[in-house]
Amino acid sequence: MKIENAIQIYVEHRSSELSQQTIEAYEYRLRFFVEWCEENGLEEIENVSKKDVHDFLQHRKQDLAKTTYKANTDTLRACLRYIEKLDFAEEGVHEVAESPTLTDSENVRDDIVPREKAEQILNQLDKFRYASKEHALFQIFWETAARTGAVRGLDVEDYNAEQQYIEFHHRPEYSTPLKNADNGQRLVSLSSPTCVVLDDYIAENRLDTQDEHGRHPLLTTPNGRIAANTIRKWSYRVTCPEFYAECDCGKNTNYKYECENSVGAHAWRRGAITHWLESDKPKEVVSDRAQVSERILEKHYDGRDERTKMEQRRQFFTD
Repeated sequence: MKIENAIQIYVEHRSSELSQQTIEAYEYRLRFFVEWCEENGLEEIENVSKKDVHDFLQHRKQDLAKTTYKANTDTLRACLRYIEKLDFAEEGVHEVAESPTLTDSENVRDDIVPREKAEQILNQLDKFRYASKEHALFQIFWETAARTGAVRGLDVEDYNAEQQYIEFHHRPEYSTPLKNADNGQRLVSLSSPTCVVLDDYIAENRLDTQDEHGRHPLLTTPNGRIAANTIRKWSYRVTCPEFYAECDCGKNTNYKYECENSVGAHAWRRGAITHWLESDKPKEVVSDRAQVSERILEKHYDGRDERTKMEQRRQFFTD
């Protein structure tokens, strides 16, 4: 069997249980393996040896950060293990793709939109871009700590203005899955100020359009539902200090991702979660609202330093 065909079988096997964004990440990582095999004269998956896998990973290790290398190795290992189970590949070939061990510091993402920065950005949007789609987007991000895929998948009907909440739904058949599938479906309450922004956005600035499935997206562009890449670009733009203050990056407004102070959309999620924890919100409540386990929350989303945690604990142990 051709290598690319075997990999496609694995990807299709996982597609029913993973979000489209995750599947695309898998395809991107595995593409390098296919290309390397082609460059080295390997066409059939049954001809890929353990040494071939070893040589490929040594080649990839030279170009990747340790965390990225681990993600690539883990994806390849899982893929080869599944292909082995189908008797398409050499037995035990997946075992060569050993997952590297990361230290706690290596395994934590540092990108974050801290409370002060989020407030400056939202204030700037409130003054100069009130009820714009950007204003609505980042108001939702900060209020809900939702993932990009969840926010872009919102329809107008998912917003309940009267009772002040939004609903996140897993709709893989309509190209808007949630990361945790049905387990990610939930209702999230909204504050009155956020609802005012959303009400005015819908009434004045939302484009009355449909996506390719006939649904009515909450966040729209002239092409229909907002794209994940557009959300990332907007985040890079507004998180550059030049948007709300001053920045010496000197970059053109179309390329704010080059500014070292700019961050992607996921940093809003980490910032909102950290803000809630700093405000003494119980971890189990934060976990439910953000749809993340307490273990993952502590490892990847809690941006508080140790002194801040100590001072928060102090109030419970003083006389």
